[in-house]
Amino acid sequence: MKKLLALALTAVMAISMVACGGEEKTTIDTILDQGYITMATSPDFAPSEFKDPITGEIMGTDIEYAKYVAQYISDKYGKPVELRIKEMDFTACQAAVSTNTVNFSLSGYAETAERAANFNCVGPYATISAEDDTYHGALVKKGLVIEKAEDFAGLIVGVQPASLQYNLLQDQLDVDSLKEVMFIDNLSLAAQMVAEGKIDALITDSGVGDLQVNNNDKLEMAGFKFEYYSEGNCGLVNIDETELAALIEEALLAADKDIDYSALRNDMRDKAAAMGLEVND
Repeated sequence: MKKLLALALTAVMAISMVACGGEEKTTIDTILDQGYITMATSPDFAPSEFKDPITGEIMGTDIEYAKYVAQYISDKYGKPVELRIKEMDFTACQAAVSTNTVNFSLSGYAETAERAANFNCVGPYATISAEDDTYHGALVKKGLVIEKAEDFAGLIVGVQPASLQYNLLQDQLDVDSLKEVMFIDNLSLAAQMVAEGKIDALITDSGVGDLQVNNNDKLEMAGFKFEYYSEGNCGLVNIDETELAALIEEALLAADKDIDYSALRNDMRDKAAAMGLEVND
């Protein structure tokens, strides 16, 4: 009798929890309850994301879009939602999304097949008209001729890990023919290694490459260009967080209509340059 009474009470409690809204909370519910959303970024790529060397404030075009996301969610649900930025290196940002350590990440990501397989890629945002003089290629020491993919054979090639450039390298070069693929996070250091002959080529975009060429007369951009067309950046959300991903994509698409990205980029470029920071485009 006591056992039957206990089972009955358990059933009543379960029914009461459902009736009172005791079902499991979604990630969006948690964000609204706690009043903030977390975003990982690597603030070392001005004007997209960079840090004021004096105040430590993190700013950039991606930061403005992330702020828009937080405000959009706040306005949609009628609850205050603050943006909390988590500073990490580029690779760690992606790991943090995979482990749900943060809610999302904006850090100048291009959507690739690999990212689409491992994350919810949301966007696109920060879309601009294609520019004929912007491309992905190779920074080399003057005199090294690289005009086609086969010219990389036997070379030591540097590239940023988990980057668009690494994906282009894998897709369009014969990796087995390379002497070595060296992963380097610091692009300025990588450029210096090219100038010193420690690596033969740095796979990078022309904005970064041209800046390094301007700073070092031993360098030049090779004639080779990867096949690539940019349609803006994407944000990363955990692969299992489909509801949150849909909400953040909705916010980013709205942001792209409301924000004059070209004007914002120019403003952030000027701010970074005034701080003495390296500007990448």
